[in-house]
Amino acid sequence: MSAQDAWSRLLGRMAEVGEIIAGPLGGRDDRERAEGYRHLTRVFSIATEMLVEKGDPRHPAFTRWMTPHRKMYGDNPGTVYDAAIIDGTGTYRIAGQRGTSAYLGFCVYGTTDGAKRILGNLDDDELTIGTDGAFELWLSATRPAEMPSTAAFLALDPDTTEVMVRQYFAEPETEQQATYTIQAVPDPGPPPPLTEAVLAQRLDTLGDYLHDTVEAETTLSALSASITTAVFRSGAEYVDKHGAPTDPPLDASVVVRVMPTPAIQYSGSWFDDLGDDERLVIEGTAPTCRYWSIQLLTRFMESGDWLHHPVFLTGRDITVKDDGTFQVVVAHRDPGQGNWLATTGLTSANIAVRALKAEGTLDVRFRRESSTH
Repeated sequence: MSAQDAWSRLLGRMAEVGEIIAGPLGGRDDRERAEGYRHLTRVFSIATEMLVEKGDPRHPAFTRWMTPHRKMYGDNPGTVYDAAIIDGTGTYRIAGQRGTSAYLGFCVYGTTDGAKRILGNLDDDELTIGTDGAFELWLSATRPAEMPSTAAFLALDPDTTEVMVRQYFAEPETEQQATYTIQAVPDPGPPPPLTEAVLAQRLDTLGDYLHDTVEAETTLSALSASITTAVFRSGAEYVDKHGAPTDPPLDASVVVRVMPTPAIQYSGSWFDDLGDDERLVIEGTAPTCRYWSIQLLTRFMESGDWLHHPVFLTGRDITVKDDGTFQVVVAHRDPGQGNWLATTGLTSANIAVRALKAEGTLDVRFRRESSTH
């Protein structure tokens, strides 16, 4: 396989992704097109590290997906996402220190008949944490005989292609991140020298990944906009008599293309052409859970510039009434009542609500009204 030919194919795939961004599912104005092409560079950055530099499942290594300047797939601001390419027929050991984050979870994904699937999930409730904070997790098709009795086990399906580690922080100023590494068992030794054929295969994989990622994100946003209901819902059966999305949360499998986790209940909505004199009101009951948040996502399912603008709120940030209810306002300007999400000039965007390991059913509703209401 020629690396030159693979490079040409990659450039062709990138051009195809550019056509998605400029097409009917992509950016509809100057701001959205700029967001879209920047998003392509961000996905390219993530995927190049994960698939080209660290794409050998015999020598896996984690890629830190999200930073304030590198995001995709409906990222939650301030959350740590680490992903590694693995083989569902292999055996792997993840070892590290638990830290003090509000949540530490491991989810494995794969593709069957062209469809992305969640193939397993395990979190800190199922880990044995040593007095020094150490833990072990083994991944394999069957429990390995050499696995220590104190280690946790997560079964792999033959279709497994990657493992993702998530950390959520309820008190990010004081909580300590978990640290961890992944290795194949038995140790295969150093990786072999790179060959042209191997690089060509990885470049082809990179091109497909770029295309599939942006297509999935824009398709979900376009679907949610076309039915004027929640981006994290499957259809109009959840629309009440007033045309507003109601509160049943969505099973993670419905949006599996953007790699959710079954540990979270998701809800959300889409708004289109929000005028200067309009606002979106999000109301509900504060969930009893490890962590919850409400945020804005662009058409390309990126979080906004959360370093400089109030584009997301966590349960710690949201003022809750004595009866347990809350109200959050999405508006172009600060309404002066707290619990504000700034549009930063976007007139169309996703609203994402998530509750981690929640008790009961997530209760959240959305309505659109005049800002002078």
